[in-house]
Amino acid sequence: MPPTGFHGLLGLLLASRLDSKHDYIRVGLVTGSVIPDLDLLGSVLIYLLTFDTDLTIAFHRSVTHSLVVISLIIVIGIFASLSSESARIMFFPFIIGLTVGMVIHVALDLFYFDGVTLFWPFQPFGDRTKIIPFTYEDLSPAHNSLAAKIIGTVDGHFELIYYLVFVYLANKYHTNQKIEIKLQTRRITINNWTRYLRLFSYFLVFSMIFFLCLAFLSIDWSIIDRDTFFILLYIPLTPVYLLSGLLPLIMRETIVSLGKKSNY
Repeated sequence: MPPTGFHGLLGLLLASRLDSKHDYIRVGLVTGSVIPDLDLLGSVLIYLLTFDTDLTIAFHRSVTHSLVVISLIIVIGIFASLSSESARIMFFPFIIGLTVGMVIHVALDLFYFDGVTLFWPFQPFGDRTKIIPFTYEDLSPAHNSLAAKIIGTVDGHFELIYYLVFVYLANKYHTNQKIEIKLQTRRITINNWTRYLRLFSYFLVFSMIFFLCLAFLSIDWSIIDRDTFFILLYIPLTPVYLLSGLLPLIMRETIVSLGKKSNY
């Protein structure tokens, strides 16, 4: 049941094994390792619009985890790379890395309790392909789903290790200490970027402690069942997952450096 942060760490490890000729593949690989879990943003949006808990939970590990969608990304990448020489040199290798990272992510998620909607849209949200023969519901009867709540909390906050590894690599290679973000005609510069990322990681530590305490306290609170707890957990974590998906692109200089210097 690998959390998003674990996927990102695996992507960094695999990227570090590529040589310097494959910079665009390397960035795509790390991005693809985490990008499927951005469907959590869609889950949060669905809940805020419909308050349909079942649909909210079913949407996660569906569209962005579908082999059909991944195949479409490859096809789009091939056609887009034909548009110019620069697209062939830069965009196509990125797409190759992206799809490889996504496929590895999906393969690992097959071991998750609830499985993956592997062939959406031909496979309904509620119909999951899985390897592990039991689900969260099997953990539910004991102590108001305490085990499921603890697993979900640790899963949701594993990003803090992912962020701290990026901080370590950026400091080691002296990259991305400052980042610039272009928004149409505006350019936003953030100095001491790694410091802010480290502070954000520390915030996640306190958040994890809070939700672990809530998990234990909710043993006697029947109103906070498993699904309610997960919604309370993941709605405030929405910015965390958004940052996780964007971080490989924001800190691509650090990822590229993995192939030019000694591996970590």
